[in-house]
Amino acid sequence: MAILLVQAGLSNFSGSFIRAHEELIDSDKVILRGPSHNLMHNGRQIKLFYSAKPLLFKLKKLLPQFIYHKYVAQQREGFEGRHDAIEGLVKKFKVKLIFAEFGHNGAALAPHAKKLGLPLIVHFHGHDAHRTDFIKPKLEAYKAMFAYATKIVSVSHFMTDALLELGAPKEKIVYNPYGPRPFFYDNQPNYGNTIFYVGRFTDIKSPILILDAFRRLVKTCPEAKLVMVGTGELLENCKALVKAWEFEDKITFTGGVPHDELMPYFQNACMFVQHSVQPSYGDAEGTPNTILEASASGLPVVSTKHAGIPQAVIHEKTGFLVDEYDSKGMSEYMLKLFKDKDLCREMGEAGRNHIKTNYNIDRHIGILNKIIQDSL
Repeated sequence: MAILLVQAGLSNFSGSFIRAHEELIDSDKVILRGPSHNLMHNGRQIKLFYSAKPLLFKLKKLLPQFIYHKYVAQQREGFEGRHDAIEGLVKKFKVKLIFAEFGHNGAALAPHAKKLGLPLIVHFHGHDAHRTDFIKPKLEAYKAMFAYATKIVSVSHFMTDALLELGAPKEKIVYNPYGPRPFFYDNQPNYGNTIFYVGRFTDIKSPILILDAFRRLVKTCPEAKLVMVGTGELLENCKALVKAWEFEDKITFTGGVPHDELMPYFQNACMFVQHSVQPSYGDAEGTPNTILEASASGLPVVSTKHAGIPQAVIHEKTGFLVDEYDSKGMSEYMLKLFKDKDLCREMGEAGRNHIKTNYNIDRHIGILNKIIQDSL
């Protein structure tokens, strides 16, 4: 017996919480990746390799190529073709439950789960609950998913409110924030002159506002350095801005770094910064895993009053929070910490204890294991 764990496409530099599900959920797992219209198992398109009628499927493959592509291949692209592939895979691996990462995957898979009579758990993560232009075309599919799903997982109270507005039944929503891996708690920062950011270079993370806050800080603290890890569509804009400011000796862009190679960056920092915002199209974070990892690593966090961050960062105890788009306020708190490394250490240790108590990875996985077993 196995569960079908359906993920979106992941790079080596993102989605650490999804990889944790793949590694730690206590069930036999069949992993599907990719967009819902072209799901892959072990790097192979399931529509080309699985069928509920395998003999008939093999016979069809013996057809002349032009006939196969005209009649069979096109049929595999529609709902019935995709369903036949999913059903074939479900039968082969004795799948008893579908666990969909991200709401859009859950919405796409709900009709298949319903047709197969399988329970469905949908784990939301961020944009899939908040980004209006992304959700609007899928709204009817979301409603059908909410009606059928056994459980819907939310990672912040802010997200829970958004899901309720979208029509998710309150009794189906399970609040279950992420947790960092245990090795982060072993980190001992040097609390030197380096300020650290890791995350996507995208609108929701607003890296340009981090740069603006750092630019203000450097006027008072020219010895400060900023290291920014990650990739994304705004990276080149950020590099251009730094070049225009002639700050290339103060700011380092590393590009993407695999998750298991991040520890030296946490060790060599005095604080962690992230300026999450809700852009005009409504996108929002869940509870950012990078902030949980930074606090678990003993770093104070300077961030924004956004989504699940105010629960993860206790203002004036484990870090500082400013309103969204307030880069001046962010700079002032960065300056306060930069000039007082004892405060960095004190807040960092308070943050480590807060995360250990309230954002435990074992508890996160334990809750997922329980709702899977209850659903089965």
